[in-house]
Amino acid sequence: MAIFNKNTLQQVAGFDNEILAEELVWNQAGYWNMVLRNQNTGLPIDLTNTTIDAQIIRRQLSNIRDSRYGLTFDIADYIPSPSAIPLTVTNRDDANGIFTLVFDSNAWGLAANDPQLDINAQNCVGYSGRIKISFPAVNGTPANDQIVFLLFLVRSDGVIN
Repeated sequence: MAIFNKNTLQQVAGFDNEILAEELVWNQAGYWNMVLRNQNTGLPIDLTNTTIDAQIIRRQLSNIRDSRYGLTFDIADYIPSPSAIPLTVTNRDDANGIFTLVFDSNAWGLAANDPQLDINAQNCVGYSGRIKISFPAVNGTPANDQIVFLLFLVRSDGVIN
């Protein structure tokens, strides 16, 4: 499992925002079970009537290196600019603040012959994005969006390319 340098994560999410980052192997399927709780009480945050949307987009990573404090790299727009890729949100249990975010790098249109998947590629494939949880206005409390940033690095599995 990769350890990401704090400064690198701040390039994507800023200083005080939440971020989920993971290094994946090409064609790897997986998921994160998400549980939202009130920081003060520890009680689940009710997700009833919320909209949960998760998307990622291909990014250009450069200067990747493993430093003493974790992976460091620069991140920029990928050229030509790709379309955003929706991620699947399933297994919602609104009353308990639970849902599952599914990620499957095979579904992202990433081809086995992508040069950034070469086993000796200096810079691997990268994606950034976000989970947006939109809470409706309730009893005088205005509508609110909670954002969790996403960062995926995708590398060769050692068999492909």
